Amino acid sequence: MIDEYDEPAVEDWTPVWTAGEVAARLGTTESTLRGWHRRYGLEPRSGRAGTHRRYSNDDVAVLGRMCELVNGGMRPSAAAGLLNGTPMPRDVRKAVVESARRLDTASCVDLLSRTFPRWGVVRTWDEVCRPALTSIERAQVDDPDCVDDEHALSWSVATALHRVPHPPAGASVLLACAPGEQHSLPVEALSAALAEHDVPTRMLGAAMPEPALVRAVTSTTPKAVLLWSHRIEPAHHRAAEAVAALGPRLVVAGPGWRAPGLSWERPTTLAGAVSVLREVG
Repeated sequence: MIDEYDEPAVEDWTPVWTAGEVAARLGTTESTLRGWHRRYGLEPRSGRAGTHRRYSNDDVAVLGRMCELVNGGMRPSAAAGLLNGTPMPRDVRKAVVESARRLDTASCVDLLSRTFPRWGVVRTWDEVCRPALTSIERAQVDDPDCVDDEHALSWSVATALHRVPHPPAGASVLLACAPGEQHSLPVEALSAALAEHDVPTRMLGAAMPEPALVRAVTSTTPKAVLLWSHRIEPAHHRAAEAVAALGPRLVVAGPGWRAPGLSWERPTTLAGAVSVLREVG
């Protein structure tokens, strides 16, 4: 889910899409788009070309998120209220990085807490959190003492993820980090992303010793267990084998599972992990 990170392509407001093209891309109708324009003010930010509306990539992203929210059961007026005038993820990312470098965790948490419901956990993670963390980490090459920036940002991301509403108990999915593995943010992002789809999880967090993992799986009998590993370690594989032997569907994620010949499911993106575990939950 964070195997590697590449800077996303820069989006802009250049109008390149017709209304018909946007409707076809999003699986909706032109009349629906016109209704959203009239009722909720979701006009293309890039304006018109002559007498016809033209949409930019960013316009399409906003309307795509509108479709996701409405198809997920949100009232169109509420969805439009979230998205009207909302900053694009890349703009949020810049603000989050600036706040982290000032050690302004309150602003970081506020920005992220507002962005998760607007753009969804997966997109916010991929386009805001991951690149922001990468930017802060790269700065440590020239300034090794700026670990405080990274800690401020990591804490802010975790805090905002914990604010995402989670469904009640009754989880059939257990999430944990492999023994000694301290990088728990990707697993916390997965828990929040699954919560958006009403999939409850049991979250055990960082550095779970193998005996504790076995005990947790034995006592809770989950249908699926996801184990996160950031680095290749024999102890991680032993823990995975112990969990798999107990019978749940084992899913592994992270760069620590790159060894050839693994038979376990290994999604490489957050969206992929959500797709796999939604089948179980």
